[in-house]
Amino acid sequence: LPRTRTKRHNKQTAVVDCCRCNVVARLLRVSFLDSTTELCTKHPAVIMSFAPTEVTSSPDGLTVYTFYLECLAHGSYVVAHEGNCFIMDPRRDIGIYTNCLVENNLKLKGVCESHLHADFVSGHLELHKRYGATIFIGDQAGAKFPHYPVAEGEEFILSSKYSITTLATPGHTPGCITYVVQNRATGEAVKAFTGDTLFVGGCGRPDLVGSIIEGMTPEVLATAMYNSLYNKIAKLSPKCQVFPAHGPGSPCGKGISADLSSTIGTELATNPAFQFKTVEEFVEWDTSGLDTAPQYFSNAVLTNMEGAADTAIELSQIARLDVDAFKAKMADAIVLDTRNAADFAAEYVPGSLNIPAGKAGGVQLGFEDGNFAIWVGSLIAPKATILIVSDAGMEEESIDRLGRIGYAEQIVGVLEGGFPSWKSAGGDIETFEKVVLKNAAHVEELQAEGKVFIDTRTAGEFDCVVRGHLKGAINLPLAHLEELLKDLDKSKQYIVYCLGGFRSAIATSLLRKNGVNAVDIKGGYDHGVLPVACQATTAHADACMPEKVVAV
Repeated sequence: LPRTRTKRHNKQTAVVDCCRCNVVARLLRVSFLDSTTELCTKHPAVIMSFAPTEVTSSPDGLTVYTFYLECLAHGSYVVAHEGNCFIMDPRRDIGIYTNCLVENNLKLKGVCESHLHADFVSGHLELHKRYGATIFIGDQAGAKFPHYPVAEGEEFILSSKYSITTLATPGHTPGCITYVVQNRATGEAVKAFTGDTLFVGGCGRPDLVGSIIEGMTPEVLATAMYNSLYNKIAKLSPKCQVFPAHGPGSPCGKGISADLSSTIGTELATNPAFQFKTVEEFVEWDTSGLDTAPQYFSNAVLTNMEGAADTAIELSQIARLDVDAFKAKMADAIVLDTRNAADFAAEYVPGSLNIPAGKAGGVQLGFEDGNFAIWVGSLIAPKATILIVSDAGMEEESIDRLGRIGYAEQIVGVLEGGFPSWKSAGGDIETFEKVVLKNAAHVEELQAEGKVFIDTRTAGEFDCVVRGHLKGAINLPLAHLEELLKDLDKSKQYIVYCLGGFRSAIATSLLRKNGVNAVDIKGGYDHGVLPVACQATTAHADACMPEKVVAV
């Protein structure tokens, strides 16, 4: 079974993997060492990652298990009734669904893909191999794995009371499908799994497949999106619940709400996508203000088109390297350090790129966490070779997380024992101190000394009239930073910030990797600037009120 390797090299790794073995043992209804249960209580993130984020049940037992992954801003679902279920838009690591099926005595009848995803690699093929369940995907999607090609108006039986019907809802891609759970007796729609067509507070972007499919311009797909939203989804019952594939932070849309679900009625009243009188107005809105798509997207689509390899097989092929073997590969690889930003600043392998993975498997994000996998895929090319440096015992976690976007096969090695092993072996180490701002005068002093502030947020965030930015700062969005490096004066020192510290940590490591003298602000703009130096910013007065901000 995946995650149950027996070779162990240190205590912390053994603790984490014993916990995983205990979970597997529980799923198989067999006993395991009692001590592992105690160990698991010390590592709740391992267990928590198997639990659904939210469970909603109707009085008649119709249940939706929501699995939301904050790191990828991705929602997947198990919809169940009378012991049968379908899985909607599954992610790569399928253990969460295995757990759900076993714990709730469910039979998997099918795996439903709303489209070929670009932002993550799906687990549909592995689920098909393990359970024999049919994969359903749109007949216009271009899938090359074994599947049932879904068209408009298909019906799949879920239970004696409910069925799943299909709406062809092109717009995000030509092959998008919305899966609607309806009452078989009345025909009323009760749940709609809208994929990347309708989000809570937004809709899917129309510009991702133009480079792959000739003629599918953003304008063509935005016109199709208008028809899908206004002439199909809007016709569903106002009480019908909406379960989208993404939440805030996803590159697949804009203005997405933090709510995990909604209703058709609420979206018709509040979603900006439904507030246009003409298709021309909608197309103009839907095609404007879109951030650059991460460079890994096309690679993920191609992987999903063929179907990804089994996770366990992929992970088993990645070498665990001692320090000497790791050093031997460094010249031809990107060294990716997945530790948190504070630990990286304190000591790191020279020339490494810091993209913090966070502490909860990407299921939940802390204030200084961010979209780890998305930023890896944005800043590291799909075919680049990667070496991993992590916290001790977190090597496998880093691999798992990269596997979610199809990057595990690019990893040529993981430093066994994490950064502590590098330090113990006497490897070269670099360090820097984060800046803690004292007040607005401190900002002015730093600028008088010739230091330059870099704001790595998006242009929209930088120009926001409410929250503003540091006066005199230059805006170099993280997504474009590497191509803008040539414009920086390496004789100057740069002080970097973003909203919460995640993007600025990445940017600082990227700048230092390229010979630029850079440090970042502890706590980011929200916790490290506004509470103490708001007068040095262009922020509206309300944003500077003490109750609005919290200092580090």
